[in-house]
Amino acid sequence: MSTRYARLLATTGLLAAAVIMSGCGGSSSSSRGPQIDLSHLDPSEAAYCDQLISSYCLYPFPSNHYTRADENSVTGLRINFQAAGLPIAQPTGIPGLPTTPAAMNPDEWNRNDGFSPGAMLLAHFPGVDLAQTGAVTLGDIEASLDGDAPILVIDAETLERQLIWAETDATATDPERQSLMIRPAANFIEGRRYIVALRQLRDDQGELIPAPALFRAYRDNLRTGQDVYEQRRPAMEDIFSRLADHGVERHTLTLAWDFTIASQANLTERLLHIRDDAFARLGDQAPAFQIDTASKEIDGQERALFSRGISGTFEVPNYLTTPGGQPGGRFHYADNGDADALPQVLNNDDVVQARFRCQISEATVSDFDDDTATVSPARAALYGHGLFGEGPGGEFRSNAVSVMSHEHNIMYCATDWIGMSRFDVDAGVVPLVLADISNLPMMNDRSQQGILNTMYLARLLTHPQGFASHPAFSHEGQQVFEITHDEVFFDGNSQGGIIGGALVATAPDIHRGVLGVPGANYSLLLQRFGPFEERFGFILYGAYPDTLDQSLVFALMQMLWDRAENNGYLSHLAGRHLPNTETDKRVLLHAALGDHLVTHWSAEIIARTIGAPVHEPTRRLGDHTDSNPYFAIADIQYPHAGHALMIWDSGAYDAGTDRGNALPPTNNTGPTKATGYGNDPHESPRRTPAAQAQKSAFMQRDSVVIDVCGDDICRSFDHTGLDR
Repeated sequence: MSTRYARLLATTGLLAAAVIMSGCGGSSSSSRGPQIDLSHLDPSEAAYCDQLISSYCLYPFPSNHYTRADENSVTGLRINFQAAGLPIAQPTGIPGLPTTPAAMNPDEWNRNDGFSPGAMLLAHFPGVDLAQTGAVTLGDIEASLDGDAPILVIDAETLERQLIWAETDATATDPERQSLMIRPAANFIEGRRYIVALRQLRDDQGELIPAPALFRAYRDNLRTGQDVYEQRRPAMEDIFSRLADHGVERHTLTLAWDFTIASQANLTERLLHIRDDAFARLGDQAPAFQIDTASKEIDGQERALFSRGISGTFEVPNYLTTPGGQPGGRFHYADNGDADALPQVLNNDDVVQARFRCQISEATVSDFDDDTATVSPARAALYGHGLFGEGPGGEFRSNAVSVMSHEHNIMYCATDWIGMSRFDVDAGVVPLVLADISNLPMMNDRSQQGILNTMYLARLLTHPQGFASHPAFSHEGQQVFEITHDEVFFDGNSQGGIIGGALVATAPDIHRGVLGVPGANYSLLLQRFGPFEERFGFILYGAYPDTLDQSLVFALMQMLWDRAENNGYLSHLAGRHLPNTETDKRVLLHAALGDHLVTHWSAEIIARTIGAPVHEPTRRLGDHTDSNPYFAIADIQYPHAGHALMIWDSGAYDAGTDRGNALPPTNNTGPTKATGYGNDPHESPRRTPAAQAQKSAFMQRDSVVIDVCGDDICRSFDHTGLDR
């Protein structure tokens, strides 16, 4: 009896499975119908390929076929990828990148006890036509709940239907190498098992697509003649039984399989461990810091609305393998062979010298050189920068931040999201990751260190012996920022809105966060990032030229990205709280309709997952891609004291004035101006006074979401910075 089958009996108590193995009831291999021809399959590959689909080794994905039993994990499973079944990175021809093929190393993935809560589900049926099939689309997600939905996903325990949509890979130029992709419109629940059912798939002529041979053997009780395939039959019978309880008849199935989502503990334990260990080392002290500059000048020039910029460094315990946490490091484990090992401080004493900058507006102190200038103490907030940017520089010094700081008297401080900062690009780490995803921990582990760094920066703003103790943060003996309720607020945009939710969910001193143009799940975001291929994707696509590989690579990368971005931490914001973490956490989501860089559909997924209502009216009248926009998201009832979603609209594109933007494509590609989608509204919400006023009201300990749009849609500035 196989280990996986033994676990099936132990965890489900399936009498039917026991009957099958005993040969009772005419269900044994010897009493089934004729033997099916599986000569096209190699039984030796069954150890690392799920041969339910024979055209591509790792499809369908994710699948419990790629797990092993593990009594030490929360789910009872452990990922069991083998290099023989994984994509091989090809040389890209780009100077400085690998020049020989590289097999993927699965070790880091095999620490997981399941798959991503935002998992992209993959199958391969060349010629499938989703319109002829009647499959649910992105613009019609409520159809996934229909009783006769041909593509559905159910919770194996509760049999509840998951809200999903299906699409074929629009980036694939060869229809024979086009993935069928199924995405959750709200995240799967951690630790739960799900079943996927595809029934009566059809081609463009409306003809039924035949079921794959091995699946047909299980579905139709045909003999396989191979023990390695017969051992799986009880698990497949369990799938058929649960689908039957949901009203899905087995003879209608083209394919069905199951997968298990990683546990909350497994997704978050590394970040929570380094947080708890680092703050235990800190005790009741403030982090060590050093002030390097305190001046009105920025890069040698005075900047309007700011009266002082303060820059320096602070020390954070280093949990990476590189001294000082430099780019290229991964988590340092005392026992790297232990799947449950947790990161340890390098040499037990190494530190990261993290950079910071704080900016004080003229609303706080009009002129530090004027002894008579009054002090209006500011609120303290952290700013989260965008993709591969830097905290103390770049957009942190932009007009949008300076206006927000001045108009609402906020002192913003920032550090680098190391792992996904400019310095990781400059050091060649990001290209190396894209050229071989085995290197992904160099990005994701350092990103978790970056989140910890930001937590330490927050502590410097709440501790009396932190920044408040330094004369650079005072004028004529009066402190220029408030320390209230051990609270620092967070305001991040783009990547700051993607990593920021993980920060808010886990930080000891941050309880309110504004996630500007936010997202979760990079595997969803990247192909819908309009200029992705031009900026970064050419490396990834060069290394993995087969589009079936590309889809799988995005899904594989997400399993590690979950540890360092919103997707792995939404459960805490949804009420399934993390250990040793305050539960009163709230986020305000500011999405830009038709965003070219961070698709607005991702913000909707976050909202459904955490229960954030949306302002209505929100849709452009008579002009929306969805048949029922914002399905399964409640309307805000003002005043509102919880999470919230605001959709900011820059207006339809007008070629005559070159203002506004079109609605985005509904497939897995992204909009750009060059392809006819007008201007990118990505930065519009943060520049809009009404949005800034709402953010300011939310950035309070006892916050509420105020109504700044009234009975109208929320209208944002367009790309010119002018109100429509």
